[in-house]
Amino acid sequence: MSRWASLLFVISTIVFSAPAQAESALPQTLPSAIEARLIGQNFNVSIGKQFRFVVSIPNKASLSELRTTQNAVLRVDFHAAVATRDAVRDVVSGNNTLSVIETHDLPFTNLGTNETGDVIALLSSNAGGSSVRLRKSGVYPVSLSIRVGEREASRLLTFVNFITVQTSRNTLSVSLVAEVSPPLSQTPAGETSLIDSARTTLNNVVSSLNGNSGVMSVRMLPETLNSLAISSNPQDAELLGQLQTVLAKHQVLASTFVPFDPSGAEKAKLGAEFDKQLSRGVEILDSRNGDAVINPRTWFSTRPLNSDGIALLARAGFTNVVFSPQAAQSLGALDSYTKQYRAMYAADATKKVSIAVADPGLATSLSGNTTNPVQTSMAVAAEIITQQSELAVGQRLPLDHHLVVSTTDGSLPNPVMVNSLLVALANAPQITLRPLGSIRRATEASTPLTMPSGMPIDLRARRPQLQSVVNEIVSTTSMLTAAAPSRMWWEDSLLLIQSDALNNDRFDQYLKGFRAQLRTFRASVSVPESLTFTLSGKTSELRLQLRNSANMPLSVLVTLSSAKLTFPEKPQVVTVDANSAVDLIVPVIARANGTFPLEVVLYTPDGTAQVGKRIRLSARVSALAGLGQLATGVALLLLASWWVAHWRKQHRVKAVENHPAVR
Repeated sequence: MSRWASLLFVISTIVFSAPAQAESALPQTLPSAIEARLIGQNFNVSIGKQFRFVVSIPNKASLSELRTTQNAVLRVDFHAAVATRDAVRDVVSGNNTLSVIETHDLPFTNLGTNETGDVIALLSSNAGGSSVRLRKSGVYPVSLSIRVGEREASRLLTFVNFITVQTSRNTLSVSLVAEVSPPLSQTPAGETSLIDSARTTLNNVVSSLNGNSGVMSVRMLPETLNSLAISSNPQDAELLGQLQTVLAKHQVLASTFVPFDPSGAEKAKLGAEFDKQLSRGVEILDSRNGDAVINPRTWFSTRPLNSDGIALLARAGFTNVVFSPQAAQSLGALDSYTKQYRAMYAADATKKVSIAVADPGLATSLSGNTTNPVQTSMAVAAEIITQQSELAVGQRLPLDHHLVVSTTDGSLPNPVMVNSLLVALANAPQITLRPLGSIRRATEASTPLTMPSGMPIDLRARRPQLQSVVNEIVSTTSMLTAAAPSRMWWEDSLLLIQSDALNNDRFDQYLKGFRAQLRTFRASVSVPESLTFTLSGKTSELRLQLRNSANMPLSVLVTLSSAKLTFPEKPQVVTVDANSAVDLIVPVIARANGTFPLEVVLYTPDGTAQVGKRIRLSARVSALAGLGQLATGVALLLLASWWVAHWRKQHRVKAVENHPAVR
């Protein structure tokens, strides 16, 4: 009996001491804190579907050890549902103590991985067993923690939208919008060059819009697309092709060729210039947008607008103006960011423009760099779903609210954030993702909003210089044929100089650079220097060669002047073919003999701009001209008469000497 008692004591000692030994034998190489990131999840889960969380552990050594440690688990805690936006924000900020309603420990040894080695956690929502036992629809916070024994090495917070038959289908319209406005691609010297930051921005656009989940509204800078189209860099052509593919899936908003402030343009009486900017911008966007249609009625403003700007946009055909939160600061805080407003900008009450402002709270979450973009996007999606729930409570009629989502300054958010947010919202039954073009036009029922009267950007000081450049372009254009491609290039350059994104120094650089380009182009037509012409009479012809080094035909007005020559015909307009020369025959009347200067000046055909530099040549007029010819003839006649008389006299003398009578 004592033998059996001893054996029982040994067995019990082994059994009850094993956990303690295992606990004391924790891997010593695992750090106390393990970095982990949530890189993917399905936000919307209905009964019978799976919860899926993808967690990345950058330290592969730690990941490898976790997968071989028996008591290493990924703990999934489901917390009580949140019903309001404020509750979601409190959870994210840590101001709310979360109660756990379900816990699931998933051993790392049993977790699957994707092709890059990231951990995949799957939980079923079916009833029974180890599945999640949620039954009530709502937005639930979920904590993901890495635990080794009783020690917590990492914790992540996210949200899920649990869907049941009770989930509201009274959908809230939501629009995501962003502006893509890299620095100008054309240099003051007229060269096209995309800087590295611009390429990064455009690649982010491709990454953000490449999915197939939901539509987004994008305001794209046309000058950037145009620069990609005319660039000789093969990488630019490839990037342009990628942009065209993704833009066709979304809604592109009308935009001016370069940034051009409507308020400043209206105040400076540059409305015609704004219309040209807009027309050229839409033309480029439409040609680079695939089969998608440009939205010409919605203006997304990332800068403040006053009543002047609204009036100009209304005349240009815009019925909706959407502000980024930063641009709307002058409007003050609104009582709601989902209802419709109308701008009060004119005495005529029939003139209405719908006003919407992107939600500033959501914008703050989407702005700035984040190391966990998926977590951020899930929190934003949770806020939007709970906002829909708040609006739909007791509401039997369809919701007429429209929520606009952007970053604070309207720029494109992190691409991963955009993708995951679009997927989350597109698959949520409480949300309808719409382009900005679906915003209704303002009516009398829309809440009136008084627009400020201040002027954000003053463009008036630049107007005289811009007009001077316009005149120079018109003059230089008179050298071209009607179909010459340079016409469009010059027009684009003028539009670029008008950009309000240029400060005064950059404006001066672009202005001087463009004028230098025009002068260089005009100088393509020239005449040879250091030539001397010989004129053989009072009335003669001068043969002047004109050369054209351009790859297109050019016309010039040829003028000649000299103190000793007159030109009976008017100055001629001469067309010189591309990369060739032509001889111009000019009638000349000499007023004196000798060698003297002759000045040749070329002008544009309208005579307002000089082409190249003044050329000083020499003209030599011979003595055989006018009265000189008569005097020379008389002298020759006298000489001939004297010679004949002298010969006859000598002949008579010899005849007398030889006469026989004299002998």
